[in-house]
Amino acid sequence: MHRIGSISPVTRRTALKGAAAASALLGFPAVLRAAPSQMVVATGGGKLEEAYQKSVYAPWTAKTGIKIVGAPNTAAKLKAMVEQKAYEWDVCQVAAEFAAQAAKQGLLEPLDYSVIDKSKLLPNTAHEHFIMSDVVAYHIAWNTKNVKPGAEPKTWAEFWKASGRRGLWKRPFQTMEVALMADGVDKDTLYPLDVDRALKSLDKIKASTLFWNSGAQSAQILIDGEVEVSATWNGRVHDPKRAGAPVDYHFNQALFVSDAWAIPKGAPNKKEAMQLIALAMSAQGQADFSKLIPYGPTNTAALALLDAVTLAALPSSEANFKKGAFLDVNYWADNGAKVGPMFEKWVL
Repeated sequence: MHRIGSISPVTRRTALKGAAAASALLGFPAVLRAAPSQMVVATGGGKLEEAYQKSVYAPWTAKTGIKIVGAPNTAAKLKAMVEQKAYEWDVCQVAAEFAAQAAKQGLLEPLDYSVIDKSKLLPNTAHEHFIMSDVVAYHIAWNTKNVKPGAEPKTWAEFWKASGRRGLWKRPFQTMEVALMADGVDKDTLYPLDVDRALKSLDKIKASTLFWNSGAQSAQILIDGEVEVSATWNGRVHDPKRAGAPVDYHFNQALFVSDAWAIPKGAPNKKEAMQLIALAMSAQGQADFSKLIPYGPTNTAALALLDAVTLAALPSSEANFKKGAFLDVNYWADNGAKVGPMFEKWVL
């Protein structure tokens, strides 16, 4: 992790005065600036932000004295900020597939990997303009009252054949990948997606599928028994299962997705933003995060800092990671505008 030093107020004032005087003698304007008193980090909110407040923001403020203020990470806001150069965020935490798209649109700063250590990261998680911060599993889950022990679907092909009603996300990304796995495509050879094959696979179960719109809904329809089996994200069913709700899940053929850290293009506090991301991506920062929410670290050095019980619930643990495959964020950045409408037309 990049070490961040602190400067006393007197030392900072002296340094600024000295720099100004030297610049005046040389005929150049002074360019040094004081560190900000606060920074704004945009996230999706909820439990994710609560975990970051404890694992990243509090240690950051303790080291630097810079307060972190949260904000919602709306896509339209990012685009407007950059285009108008009216910055409200210093750092944003967004879905990695959105970060890939924003990078293609020129909305993100290149990351400084001399500050952010990427040496221990999982393959293909450190990109020029964003860094994937966690591993989340879109996987098979089931209602334990309606599905007898041993009868739960172990693969997407079995999920497709399950009796009763099933649930899938009403979005093309992730849903089309599992449709291909259900049709026999290996998890490691999904891309480029065979869109027609995916839609034909979905045709087989359309009449018996409830297409849900949010993570909260995906968990609730399982717990209530409205569906027998459903695709969902591991963070949505982890706590209900621990609390005794009639729900269970596994990581076999999981599709791994990620959130990502990024910096709006032209954001004024770029130096501090890089340092904040470096702290968040450190082994300790990632381990502390995964202790609070069951999303796996992308920094593999963090795994050694976690106990066996915590590791068992994490998609990127050694035992679970080999069972699934990553969603290709660059595929969706390049093809989402074409494939998305095809899926939406199919749904309707």
